[in-house]
Amino acid sequence: MSAVIKTTTPFTIKEVLFSALATLGAEPVLTTAENINNFRQQSNVEIGDIITNRRDYNGLQLFCFNGDVWQLQHDQDEYATRIISATQKQYQSVSRFLNELNVAYQGCYQVHLDNIAELERQRIEQERIDRVEATRQQAIAKAKAQGYSVKEKHIRGKIQLVLTRSV
Repeated sequence: MSAVIKTTTPFTIKEVLFSALATLGAEPVLTTAENINNFRQQSNVEIGDIITNRRDYNGLQLFCFNGDVWQLQHDQDEYATRIISATQKQYQSVSRFLNELNVAYQGCYQVHLDNIAELERQRIEQERIDRVEATRQQAIAKAKAQGYSVKEKHIRGKIQLVLTRSV
């Protein structure tokens, strides 16, 4: 038997979910073609699912991608539950686990957004540097084509070109 438990935050980004599960100590493992046979006998696992260290009557509790969100597959009755881990944490109910995962996911999602913002800032800065360099090269080429000698000065982070022509 299974249950539907709704969280306030849908788990939509695999990397963020994986990070949140690791933060909670759920020891997530992504199933691949190489390791799927290790889990097939324990649960109904497909390639791409995220396995946790939580186990119940149906086998391993895992997240599978369903359309556009990741959903936890588990036994509704929570019969024969345990944690399979070297750290031997105590098993939490699914609802409590999902509440804690929700909080961890939101924290990891914020880190994810911060990383995206930083990458965007770096991209914009690189575009600015490339534009300044292209303008500089264009001005130097134009001045040399007109017979000027070009000297470059850097003053307070700005480039100043000094053009001289000898007649």
